[in-house]
Amino acid sequence: MSVSSVLRRFVIAAQQAGGPVAVWRRPNGDRFEAAASLAPMTPQPLFDGDGPRPGFVLSQFDEPAAGTAALLRADAVITGDAVRFVDSRGSLGDAAVTPAQKQLLAAAEAADVATRVRAGRGAVAPAQTDRAGYAVLVGKAVATIGEGRFSKVVTSRAERQALPAGADLLALAERLATRYPAAFVALVLRPGQDAWLVATPETLLSQRGGEVRTMALAGTQAVADDVDLRSVSWTDKFIEEQALVSHYIRRAFADAGIADYRESGPRTVRAANLAHLRTEFVSAAAPEISAKLLANLHPTAAVCGQPKAPAVAFLREHEGYDRSCYTGFLGPVDIDGGSDLYVNLRTSQIIGDDIYLYVGGGIVGDSDPEAEWQETVEKTKTIGVVLTAD
Repeated sequence: MSVSSVLRRFVIAAQQAGGPVAVWRRPNGDRFEAAASLAPMTPQPLFDGDGPRPGFVLSQFDEPAAGTAALLRADAVITGDAVRFVDSRGSLGDAAVTPAQKQLLAAAEAADVATRVRAGRGAVAPAQTDRAGYAVLVGKAVATIGEGRFSKVVTSRAERQALPAGADLLALAERLATRYPAAFVALVLRPGQDAWLVATPETLLSQRGGEVRTMALAGTQAVADDVDLRSVSWTDKFIEEQALVSHYIRRAFADAGIADYRESGPRTVRAANLAHLRTEFVSAAAPEISAKLLANLHPTAAVCGQPKAPAVAFLREHEGYDRSCYTGFLGPVDIDGGSDLYVNLRTSQIIGDDIYLYVGGGIVGDSDPEAEWQETVEKTKTIGVVLTAD
């Protein structure tokens, strides 16, 4: 799957003008989309009833205000070869109307499609945790569970690798989209800072047509490409993880005032080289209810633990690094009548010529440190596989 030359020109134009740009391929989609801007990304509350603000959001794991995220407010939205511009009412039309849109269009028309897309260098690199350090972290988590402070906590780490020489980030996004057709694949370029390259299997919240959707995704094991998912079995540890996350989502719905919803699953699904257990939840909801639900969901039990408050406190004290946007959320908002937010899993942060792979796993009372380390190693392959592609 390839990025169109039109989309590539807008990415290059936005980067050269110092503006942010996001490129994405929806799960099982057949084309790339993008939102480009000449204005900086700024924190915004989502689903607040102020009308459409087409663009793309990227949140932190430890977002200071619930239900907010850094918004790339689009000047232009590109879908395949089609380019649309955002007017003052938040509608999408064919004409560039603002000075910034006209500047962006002119720069895109003049852009050299052979220009490599690269990441900024200004972001602070995350600290890395080695095998021994991760075993200590998991051991502390198991001991704390034994003390009754929480029933599950999700520990994580970052691993640095070098980008291939001469790498073009759009080409890496293309490889991810081809390799993982069922994932939400995204490349978010923050000028002067970094880029985030993502292939996530997990929807946090999707709203369109008065309907809101989310999912509980937990349990992880490596599977070969030819394995029949019906033959995959799950240990008690994985079943317990899934039950905890599903319970958390039911509580989030109740606290948002949503009593009427459909629940289906759990069932085994494939995400790249991994299998997970997934349960889906669907309900009718007005935007203000979606805002409450988003605030309740993020961060989900699947990325921090259960109960949330003591799990997050443990991570702040013992995890040993800043997650930044890992296990935050990202996705297009207010585009063509819908918003689709995904948990920022199977993700990487690119700073200059270095790529940092973020990985983690759910720890429960019978977790084994060596098995948990190996689970994170398997998860590095989701992004890592495209770094060695020909």
